Amino acid sequence: MPLTYPQPIDRPLVLGHRGASAHAGDNTLEAFQLVVEHGADGVELDVRFTADEQVVLSHDPVAAGFGIIVERTFAELRQELPHVPTLDEGAAVLGDLVINVEIKNSPSEPDFDPEHLMADRIATWVAEGNRYGRCVVTSFNPDTVARVRFLDDAIVTGLLLDRTADLEDAVPLAAGAGHNYIAPHRRLLRYKPGHVVRFAADHGLGVVVWTVDNTRTLGRLRRAGVAAVIANDTKAAVELYAEPLEA
Repeated sequence: MPLTYPQPIDRPLVLGHRGASAHAGDNTLEAFQLVVEHGADGVELDVRFTADEQVVLSHDPVAAGFGIIVERTFAELRQELPHVPTLDEGAAVLGDLVINVEIKNSPSEPDFDPEHLMADRIATWVAEGNRYGRCVVTSFNPDTVARVRFLDDAIVTGLLLDRTADLEDAVPLAAGAGHNYIAPHRRLLRYKPGHVVRFAADHGLGVVVWTVDNTRTLGRLRRAGVAAVIANDTKAAVELYAEPLEA
């Protein structure tokens, strides 16, 4: 199922990278509220477990001055770092906007989850909240995002690709796994972005690019026809895309 959120005619969707993180703290309610105020289309956010399996928003597994999040309870987190929201709190601010949930699950991090319990939780969260069509679940860990698809193939999913990925291999892999999108680092579209978009489309995939704030790059990706850009400065991206597309 593709996103049912309205796709603009002549521009990509604009998703705030951990919210409007150029203007407020990463993964905070303030950053999400600014995304709404800027008129952007949604947010890309990062989920982590606490020790008692509350789903909270944090890019890193370790919070400064607090420690490893998965080793502390939610009550402790809320007492010591009250600005760190839960996934539900973030979603409440965003309303009907797109939510790109990135599941962090790297073997090199202290909260690595070989059983993919977060994937189970997020699949349930999408289903129980009827967030089909406006929630995209992504991960750099192909097994984690594959688990989401296995549990519920109606959920929109995408495979994240770092700047060293080989698109010739990654695109068929993502398509074969049943995903809807690839989410490559912007450097993978540095040359011939239109070719990448067409190559992905030939495999039934849309392209979501992270993280993009450079004006020229935003323009090039718009002309190439990417599905979405993930930007730190959502205000600037929305204002740029409000201008007519150049011939």
